[in-house]
Amino acid sequence: MLVRVKLSEMWQNCPRYIHRYQKLETSRYVPQAECETPLAGWKQTDIVQDVLPPADVERAKEAGVIPIEQWMDKVKSGDPTA
Repeated sequence: MLVRVKLSEMWQNCPRYIHRYQKLETSRYVPQAECETPLAGWKQTDIVQDVLPPADVERAKEAGVIPIEQWMDKVKSGDPTA
């Protein structure tokens, strides 16, 4: 899927409302040489299986394909594997 956004207007916000974030850890989904990157959880959902690359379909089958509702429950609950 591709979404194109064309900026027509922009408003520069005052920096006092921009929160300062601190990096606490690197995402487990960032590829690293010493280990295999985990399969993103959304790739296990039943509704995307027909559009995934074959290698990801195989990994999803190994991990277990789940209904989209189950995935959304994980996201809503803040499950760290989501």
